[in-house]
Amino acid sequence: MPDLKHNANAGRHIVILTSLVLTGVTLLSLTMLPSWQMEIDVLGSPLTIGASAQWLIAALLVALTAVGVRDMVRDEVGRKHVDIRYIASFLTLPCIVTLAAAAAVTRQASGDAAGWFVSVVLLGTLLATVLAAEHGTIRMDSPHYRISRLVLNVATYGAAFALYATIYGLQVRSLLSATAVLIVTLPLALELLRGTEEQLGTTWLHAAIIALICGEVTWALNRWGLSALSGGALLLIVFYTFSGTTQQYQAGRLTRRVVLEFVVIGLVGLTLVVISSPWLAG
Repeated sequence: MPDLKHNANAGRHIVILTSLVLTGVTLLSLTMLPSWQMEIDVLGSPLTIGASAQWLIAALLVALTAVGVRDMVRDEVGRKHVDIRYIASFLTLPCIVTLAAAAAVTRQASGDAAGWFVSVVLLGTLLATVLAAEHGTIRMDSPHYRISRLVLNVATYGAAFALYATIYGLQVRSLLSATAVLIVTLPLALELLRGTEEQLGTTWLHAAIIALICGEVTWALNRWGLSALSGGALLLIVFYTFSGTTQQYQAGRLTRRVVLEFVVIGLVGLTLVVISSPWLAG
C-alpha cells in the first residue's frame, strides 16, 4: 500500500508539473513579448547586449521544472533535507527538455497550427517520460529501476550528441568550446553515474574527470577542422566510452573483457564517423 500511495503521488506530481510547463510554453508561443538591446563601448569596441522577455520566461519555466524535480526527489526519499548535489544529478534532462520545448514550440508557432500542436504533444510526452524515468531511479530497489535507467541513458546520450554538435558547430576558440563542453558534460555524466546519496563524493569525482577528458579532447579536435556532426559524434564516442566504463567500475563489473568491449565499440564508432563524413572542412 505505501508503494501504491507513493506511485500515485508521484504520478500526480508528474502530471501537474508537465501541465504547468506546457501551459507556460503554450502561452509563451502565442504571446508577443517585448525585447530590448543596447550598444555599449568596451575598450573602444562596440558591444551589443540585450534581453528578451521570451527567454526570461523560458528561464522561469526551467526553474519551475528544477523545483518540481527537487520536490519529487524529496518526497520519494522521505526527507526535506536532501543533499543538493544529489538533487542536482536529477535536474539535467528535465531542464534540457523544458528549455528545448520553450525554444522549439515558440518557433513552430509562426508556422502551421498542426505542426505547433504536434510539437506541444511530443515535447509534453517526452517531458513526462523523462520525469517518470527520473522518479524510477530515485530508489535503486524500485521495480522499474532498470527500464527507467535505460530510458535515461538513451536520453542522456541523445542530449550529449545534440549539445556537442551545437557547440562544435559554432567554430569558436578552443578556450570557449572546450570550456562549454566541459560544463555541459559534468551534469550529463552525473545523470549517468548517479547512484545512492552515500556515493555522492565518488560520483562527482568521476563525473568531473569525464568532463575534463571531453574538454581536453575538444581542444584537440578543434585543430582538425571537422564538421559539426563529425565533431559531435567523436565527442559522443569519447563520452560514451569513459562514462560506460565508469558505470561498470562503480557497479563492480569492470573486467578486461568489459574494457575491450567498450574499446571495440569506440573504434567501430570512430570508423563509421570517418567513413560517413569528410574529416577536414577543405
